[in-house]
Amino acid sequence: MSFFRTLNWGFNRLTTMAKTPQRKSEPSLEQHQQRQSSTHDTIRMPLDIVFSAKHNKALAFTLEERQRLNIHGLLPASVRSCRDQMYAIETNFHSFKTNVEKYRYLRTMRQSNERMYFQFVCDHIAMVLPIIYTPTVGVACTLYGMLYREITGLYITKHDRGHMKQVLSNWPKCKEIWAICVTDGERILGLGDLGANGMGIAIGKMDLYTALACIPPCKLMPICLDVGTENPVLHEDPLYIGLREKRLKGQEYDDFIDEFMQSVVETFGQRTLIHFEDFSTPNAFKFLKKYRNSYCAFNDDIQGTAAVGVAGLLGIQRITKKPLEEHVILFVGAGSAAMGICGLLKKELMSRGLSEQEITKNIYICDQEGLITKERKNVTDDIKPFAKDMQPIKSLEEVVDKFKPSIIMGATSAAGIFTEKIIRSMAANHERPGIFAFSNPTNKSECTAEQAYKFSEGRAIYSAGSPFPPVEFNGKRLTPGQANNCLAFPGVVLGVLTALPRTIPDEIYLVAAHELSKFPSDKDLENGNIYPMVEQAKDVACKIAYEVAKYIFDKGLSQTSPPPKDLCELLLSNTYELEHGSSLAETWSYPNVKPNPSPDEQKKKLPEKKK
Repeated sequence: MSFFRTLNWGFNRLTTMAKTPQRKSEPSLEQHQQRQSSTHDTIRMPLDIVFSAKHNKALAFTLEERQRLNIHGLLPASVRSCRDQMYAIETNFHSFKTNVEKYRYLRTMRQSNERMYFQFVCDHIAMVLPIIYTPTVGVACTLYGMLYREITGLYITKHDRGHMKQVLSNWPKCKEIWAICVTDGERILGLGDLGANGMGIAIGKMDLYTALACIPPCKLMPICLDVGTENPVLHEDPLYIGLREKRLKGQEYDDFIDEFMQSVVETFGQRTLIHFEDFSTPNAFKFLKKYRNSYCAFNDDIQGTAAVGVAGLLGIQRITKKPLEEHVILFVGAGSAAMGICGLLKKELMSRGLSEQEITKNIYICDQEGLITKERKNVTDDIKPFAKDMQPIKSLEEVVDKFKPSIIMGATSAAGIFTEKIIRSMAANHERPGIFAFSNPTNKSECTAEQAYKFSEGRAIYSAGSPFPPVEFNGKRLTPGQANNCLAFPGVVLGVLTALPRTIPDEIYLVAAHELSKFPSDKDLENGNIYPMVEQAKDVACKIAYEVAKYIFDKGLSQTSPPPKDLCELLLSNTYELEHGSSLAETWSYPNVKPNPSPDEQKKKLPEKKK
């Protein structure tokens, strides 16, 4: 309290006292001592810190913590254990009828009780993943203006050019950022241009960094680049939270991204990992090629999906006992996901000593115009090696009949494009046809699990990007695999943040793919499941992180030296503890130290002054 505030308080107090009747008798010594003991200054921790999202334990505060932190009485008498808290959260979670309501509840908990939120997500990942990630997060993004409550990420608009460093520095949660997930909202799942509403995707990805790889949330920053939107519905939506303007395009857009990348490393350092998410396919590939050799950056739609896709192909190789180079593989869709898988598959086959001609002869690519052939104009350099020297074929069913693929991989957002005829044709030519329906959310899937099993007589090896329930077929329970990027990117990111390479080479995603493909047991493979169960996602992340970090150190790619003696210890050293510890500082005792000399005794030792 300042001098003037104290003085003012004193005047007010005196004025008030002057108006009150005088006491008839002076207070006793006992009363005076009681008053002194009740008005001494107690140092109180501000409540906004105690109950902040980072520190709040709710009813898990112990009695001692409540008393020492001066919050006793602000909470009910019940003291809950961690298990009690999880039960209460789960009960509340199940009380909501729709997935969007559950999403809203979890977002509220994330903002009020960070550590319990992440523990709940980690402990109930199979139940919660479809809510905070695909498919519900896609629906939530379409409603994001209605769901928005408070600061969850950073928005940089196209009007902030020249001031991006200042905007980045405004982030209140931490000045030491390890990783950023950035989107411009142009291609959110299979839902198209959602503009600033795409922030929901970046938040969902970073929540899985923490829940599965235990990366501290305070070191993570979700960012939405609000460069406008071409979606006219959003321009007229009164709840839309972004700019109601056309998208920035062309050279201006490229310059905007350049400034963003430079501003990130100037603000947070060259080691900051930058995760690109849900950019349009042309921009996704353009920026990956532009920045991959100068920044610690990756694109999850391309490279994360590639790791998961190639892991699935390696799983089919395990089941069929047939090398990948002998399979005929048909990619349906020529977007970032399909081309990412195709590119990483090419690297895998090259590592086996195959020439480009041997690699490409059994790989076919179809898009909305049909089979990609050498007659096609405006084919990108990534696709050209796979273009076939033949007449174009428009019909997907005709392509399947002609080339008899043993594996078909769809990333089209065209629901039902894998028709009954296509599935039956594959099953007629192959004992265990591989069918991948990568498109998200569920209602965009190329075919359902039930269709794949029914039309293949239960022999299909089926996996999808979104979760499908088990299917009963001829008395056998068939569990679809979930080709979910969350099985790859958390582990890759943890490994990279541990080993700190300057850039992220493609070989790292091959490392992740091979580790991921080893997780399913022989029993899982017998049931046609080539991916780990979602419940294993945290173990998968730890294993991939270890192997990725080991690869970086072994290849001399790390910016730190010397390599650690114990890599496991290094991985764990900076991870986030999901369970609450004590809210009180540790105390310890001192030995009996010599007391300070008494001032009165010192005075006696002084020589008397001569009069």
